[in-house]
Amino acid sequence: MTNEQGHRKLFLDQVCLEVRAKDMHGDIREELSVHLEELIQDRQAQGYLQAESEAWAVAQMGDPRSLGKTLNRVHKPRMNWGLLGAVLFFAAISLVMMLSVDSNPAGEMQGWSFFRNQTYYMIIGLILMLGLYFVDFRKLQKLAWPLYFVTLIGIIALYAGGITINGVAFLILRVVHFPITLSFLTPFLCIALAGILTGSKESFIASVRYRRWIELLIVAFPLPLLAMFHALPELISYSLIALTVYVWCTRQWQWGLALASVLIAITAVKAWNTASYIQIRDVVRSAGWWGHGFANLPEYLPYPHTDMLPVYLVYCFGWAGGLLLLGMVLWFTARLVKALHLIRDPFGKALVLTLGSTLVIRLLYGLSIMSGKMVLSSIAFPFLSYGSHVIMEFAAVGLLLGIYRRKDMMPTASLRPIK
Repeated sequence: MTNEQGHRKLFLDQVCLEVRAKDMHGDIREELSVHLEELIQDRQAQGYLQAESEAWAVAQMGDPRSLGKTLNRVHKPRMNWGLLGAVLFFAAISLVMMLSVDSNPAGEMQGWSFFRNQTYYMIIGLILMLGLYFVDFRKLQKLAWPLYFVTLIGIIALYAGGITINGVAFLILRVVHFPITLSFLTPFLCIALAGILTGSKESFIASVRYRRWIELLIVAFPLPLLAMFHALPELISYSLIALTVYVWCTRQWQWGLALASVLIAITAVKAWNTASYIQIRDVVRSAGWWGHGFANLPEYLPYPHTDMLPVYLVYCFGWAGGLLLLGMVLWFTARLVKALHLIRDPFGKALVLTLGSTLVIRLLYGLSIMSGKMVLSSIAFPFLSYGSHVIMEFAAVGLLLGIYRRKDMMPTASLRPIK
């Protein structure tokens, strides 16, 4: 190594020493080296020797430590405060609604407190969210294939050995007494797809045409398994998310979107025409703008703490409360869309698309129940309705926040179509 190259390397080493995002060191070195080379060539064009030009170029770049500290501020961890604020707002509303159910004598269960149990679930979820915020999401990509097959096995086990309560299939893990449902499993399939479709293609067949068919088969294979349960909302949810991720990763826009449009049209017409819940519409209409107040429980409204929680919220706090909830859902969606545009890592983008779509579709489904025309299912309203599902939803948000945290800490990468 010549002295000139040694001076340049020392300068780059001192700059990178101040930047904590180690993944960015390669990009930083490359960009600064280009600037240095341009300065050196300009100086040499004026008649100066290589050594003099090198020393002059390094001096023009300024103090390496100051430059490194500036770059460190540019590439520091980020927090999506808007997304976090929306989730905490949902959590607060959930606790208020659980307390409202507990406060009404008609909603009491002896020795049982929805508020207390929901608080426990949320504390666990918040701890898990905080932990996943600091986890490097890229490690999940290595688990994509195992996650895919394990989830398929879980769906088969649910069909073969699960118990059905109120039309919903459950599989109880005896070790932790944790109920596994279809709506719990399908998001893991979508996460696995995100990792498979953005991962290395070395394991696939070399032929582009056969590779595309294999990838489409991976996406479509769970559909008949889900159809065995006759669970229309879960089937629609998986189909929409899986198709979206597939089209996003492969850029097969035309026929991918055509299939999605047909699916939406058929299932929406079927769902809208096969359900009519007059009691739900009556409860919503009776609420007025300001509702019936805290702890009032309408007659003939089953499960106000779970499936009917959005309806119960409107009954208590009126259409104004419903509009506020709608506004927060739209805000949550907008923050996810903005994050999707800011993430540069292909797998990170696919995960934001997958997890974000899963949560948004479930939020919109929960709101659609208030129409009295949507088929009721086991899909819980994220973050609000009672149950251990909030643990996994907080975990998903922790992963989303962790992806956003590293958006300026990773090298630039582009999401290219699979060829």
